[in-house]
Amino acid sequence: MNLISVSALIAAIAFVVLVVFVSRTLFRLERVFREVETTLSETQKDLHDVSVETVQFIHTSNHLAEEAKILVRNSNELAKDMCERAKSLDVLAKSVEEVGVTIAEMNEKVRDTASNVTNTVKSSTEKVSQALQWGNTAIDIWEKFKTKREGKKKNGQSNFNDSTV
Repeated sequence: MNLISVSALIAAIAFVVLVVFVSRTLFRLERVFREVETTLSETQKDLHDVSVETVQFIHTSNHLAEEAKILVRNSNELAKDMCERAKSLDVLAKSVEEVGVTIAEMNEKVRDTASNVTNTVKSSTEKVSQALQWGNTAIDIWEKFKTKREGKKKNGQSNFNDSTV
């Protein structure tokens, strides 16, 4: 065997070793590419699911935004209605207040009138009481006068000049 044959044999062995390592590397690379393909396929599927969910979320968000607009509009209308009702209640409250003032004034007039009537009754009562006393005194005097007169008639005197009367 000569040098060329040995060299060719070494080159052939080296080539076989190289082919073995390159094929192992290519098989591993093929496995990696399959895993990458599987991962990409799963990622595509997940991305599709996420995009579908995102679209649904956007639709739901838009729907909720519209409902929120309607709610705000209704709230504004309700607030306006409440303001109008509050204004009408202010008018009612003012009317009630005026009625209360009128009743208070009327109560004051009734108290004044009652006070005047009470004072008049007291004054009249005193005058009536005084008149009754004068009347009782007049009756007492009349009775004494009558008694004395009857006593004098019994005694035969008919003169009214008695100073004890």
